[in-house]
Amino acid sequence: MSGTMTETTKYEEKMPERLEARCLDALRDGERVLISAATDLSEDQRFEERWLVVTDQRMMRFDPAAGNGAESIELSDARGAAVEELVGAGRLNVEIGTEQVEFLRYTPTERAKFARLARGIDQLIKEKPVEIDDEVERSRCDKCGRLLPEANGICTACTNRLAMLWRIMGYVLPFKTRVVLMVGLSLLYTLAELGPPYLMKHIIDGPLAGTGEAAAEDGLTLLYLLVGAFAVVRLASYVLEIFKDRLSVWLGGRVTVAIREELYENLSRLNMKFYNKRQVGSLISRVSNDTESMMWFLVDGVPYILTNLLLLVGILVLLFVTNWQLTLLVLIPIPLLVTGGWYFWMRLIRAFRTKYYRWGKLVGLASEILSSVRVVKTFVQEKREMRRFTGNNEGVFRGDYESEKEVAIFFSTISMLTSSGMILVWYYGGGGIIDETFTLGALMMFIAYLWMLYEPLRWFGELNSWSSRAMSGAEKVFEIIDTPAESEDREDPVEMPDMKGEVEYKDVIFAYEAGKPVLHDIKLHVKPGEMIGLVGKSGSGKTTMTNLLCRFYDIDEGGLFIDGVPIRDILLKDLRRQIGVVLQDSYFFSGTIAENIRYSSPDASLEQIMRAARTANAHDFICAKPDGYDTQIGENGKELSGGEKQRIAIARAIIHDPRILVLDEATSSVDTHTEKLIQEAIANLVKGRTTFAIAHRLSTLRRADRLVVLDEGRIVETGTHNELMEMKGHFYRMVETQRESTAIMAVGGGKDDPNRSLNGHQT
Repeated sequence: MSGTMTETTKYEEKMPERLEARCLDALRDGERVLISAATDLSEDQRFEERWLVVTDQRMMRFDPAAGNGAESIELSDARGAAVEELVGAGRLNVEIGTEQVEFLRYTPTERAKFARLARGIDQLIKEKPVEIDDEVERSRCDKCGRLLPEANGICTACTNRLAMLWRIMGYVLPFKTRVVLMVGLSLLYTLAELGPPYLMKHIIDGPLAGTGEAAAEDGLTLLYLLVGAFAVVRLASYVLEIFKDRLSVWLGGRVTVAIREELYENLSRLNMKFYNKRQVGSLISRVSNDTESMMWFLVDGVPYILTNLLLLVGILVLLFVTNWQLTLLVLIPIPLLVTGGWYFWMRLIRAFRTKYYRWGKLVGLASEILSSVRVVKTFVQEKREMRRFTGNNEGVFRGDYESEKEVAIFFSTISMLTSSGMILVWYYGGGGIIDETFTLGALMMFIAYLWMLYEPLRWFGELNSWSSRAMSGAEKVFEIIDTPAESEDREDPVEMPDMKGEVEYKDVIFAYEAGKPVLHDIKLHVKPGEMIGLVGKSGSGKTTMTNLLCRFYDIDEGGLFIDGVPIRDILLKDLRRQIGVVLQDSYFFSGTIAENIRYSSPDASLEQIMRAARTANAHDFICAKPDGYDTQIGENGKELSGGEKQRIAIARAIIHDPRILVLDEATSSVDTHTEKLIQEAIANLVKGRTTFAIAHRLSTLRRADRLVVLDEGRIVETGTHNELMEMKGHFYRMVETQRESTAIMAVGGGKDDPNRSLNGHQT
């Protein structure tokens, strides 16, 4: 489309020449193409190519197999554009009048692309600046076309493992002095290991081969010297090996600590969208199992490679000096060992990748089941969860079996190849002794060195195991480390240590998934200290509004301001220090009540903790416990009741002393008396603070200065409780529905149920 493309082009895919000519012919004078993209599904659900072309005037759909012409919609007739997910497909809809008109379809592989294009088309229709993110989530590798393990993930088949190894070794650089010492110890250890066979040759060909009385006396002296040297060399080898191994363990451990800390640091900074798509158990597996596999490679594998490379060089030099013809013969199996090792290495990497993927799934499932054990028992689903666990456990077994099967085959092959080399040595070396062209001592030295030569190659399978586990683990670890972290502060962020609490949403649009907004054109101005009640059906966008305020996500369009400053410009640390959140199910850490209250302010004194607890109506029940504020509450506060948890959560928010407060269903699921205590605690908490309160129990929001009613991501009503009731709109209908539901809440419909007879049975 080069003939019509200008600097205003937003998204372009290269069209076939004939189709491009058709498109150019269809354009009006002065009409500019802004978007051209291919889809892979026809209108009747066939796998056929269709092309979307969007200009500054129209949307057009071309069928490459058809003749001239195209289906088109005038942008001036449209009110908006959005995608809709179907079973096994999706479609791009255009809003015309009050109807959603289907324009084209696509398969799930094109979902991310058309979600972004729909957003751009919607902006174009509404005459807003068109912004289309070119960074579409990738489901396949750009190089080989293989499916990625997850969106934008790493293609393990195309990973540069040598570069990854160097990256791992890059963590060793801070310990350069110890690395140099490690290399020196390895060199000395290699020399000590090469000594015994050489001394053994001289013992056999010297003192043990001597004849006559004089020769016997001289031979005995020489034997004492050679045996003494043998003992010294073995002792030196023993001492050097201890220090070398201790140093390798220290270096491997320190490098693993550095990698694990970087991994955890990045995990703590990743945005909420990252966690929404992943199992916690799988991430735990990366922090523990995958980093541990890297550690053992550094502790065992790298020193093994270094030492045995030095040994191989030394052994080959001594063998060639002793008998170069025989050395060439015994080297015949080595190319087979190396090529076979490389072949099995690739197979092992695939096997271990599958194994650890299945391990991650099993850990994630176990974590999920154990976390929800109460739900499992409540609905008597133990057998069902056992079947799920058994299925995943069988998958782990198959992964273990396949990987260890490859290892077993490799060891057997290596053993066979090394045996063939030893046969050649005995045959030609033995013949040399008979012909007196070779000594017995030289043959024994040759055999000893040959075992030392073959042994590292024989154990190359274990090195494969180490390296395969390490590379497979490193792929997943570095994938997390390389994932872009949560939106960082701007270059010159605005520091706001003391906020007033004024909040303003200006035409805010936000979507968790591109092309499917959950908030539309949100306009809301909140004064400092004002309490706003957010009400609406589930999924209407209430929690999303507060998530944007906490900047767990960034808005897509519009503006969100605090004290007149765009939220993206505010120093993130200052922003979150002045926002307090009390959730329906607040999380609690294992520890004491005091530790959980002071979590938001680690330096808080016991007096401050008690003051916050009194304000939250929590002091009395805390003091009634045997250990008071030192009471251990268990994992996620399992030793506390729901009402006690809520009041401790409020105390934690009070001690945080935020300027902006978010209450998300803070009084749900408690009895009337506890609700009264929590309401009093909240009344103490919200004084002088800008507050956003979310509640499905509408009676709890009577104290709000204003109520904001949301429906399908849009603000439909705003006003006080009385004003909204007088309007008899959305809020009025919600209140009436809730009142009717409460009237028939009792089992069997309650005493006021007209369908209930006097004796309590249904009529």
